Amino acid sequence: MKNEEKNTEQAILQAAEALFLKQGFAQTTTKQIAQQAGCNQALVHYYFRTKDNLFERILEEKVHFVADNFSAINAESISLEERIEKLVEVHFTLFNRNPRLVPFIFTELFYDTQRLRPVLVQIRRYATALFARFDALLQQEARAGRIRPVTTLDLALTIISLDVAPFMLRPVAQEAWGLTDEQAEQLLATRKREIVDTLLHSLGLR
Repeated sequence: MKNEEKNTEQAILQAAEALFLKQGFAQTTTKQIAQQAGCNQALVHYYFRTKDNLFERILEEKVHFVADNFSAINAESISLEERIEKLVEVHFTLFNRNPRLVPFIFTELFYDTQRLRPVLVQIRRYATALFARFDALLQQEARAGRIRPVTTLDLALTIISLDVAPFMLRPVAQEAWGLTDEQAEQLLATRKREIVDTLLHSLGLR
């Protein structure tokens, strides 16, 4: 792909992501995406054909980010404690880079689950491979008496729910307590440490 074509495609992706996260899928049109990307509407259809394809491509990139990082963590020779700390860090990095992502996904899930189905299929495929290796480690640690017995799915749901909550509640907390952006960031950093401690205590590692 020529540089000019690649730049145009990337500009369309960036414009679509910004608009989707700001106003939702249903309220965003390909005309708006083209205007924000600085190209004509025909190019949006040329590169991606439909708005749904754009939506899937953007969410797939987020899934790949998490999956690639989780795979790298799985491949490291580190303790379970360090592994959990890094898993939490991946979520916080993703959500910090994409502050509108969490409320956007929840809104889209409630509005139209079918739209997220292709992305959910990808998540399931990645999770199957990642969970198998992580589950083996959890079972090994449980048999050795170093942690309480727990399934990977249970632990994953606990991690995700704890990681998502601060980002869902950040706007409310910031408004209610009159926090500056800097103070809100500090609150998130504190929550990250608290989440890691909570997870490790729940497993019996602390």
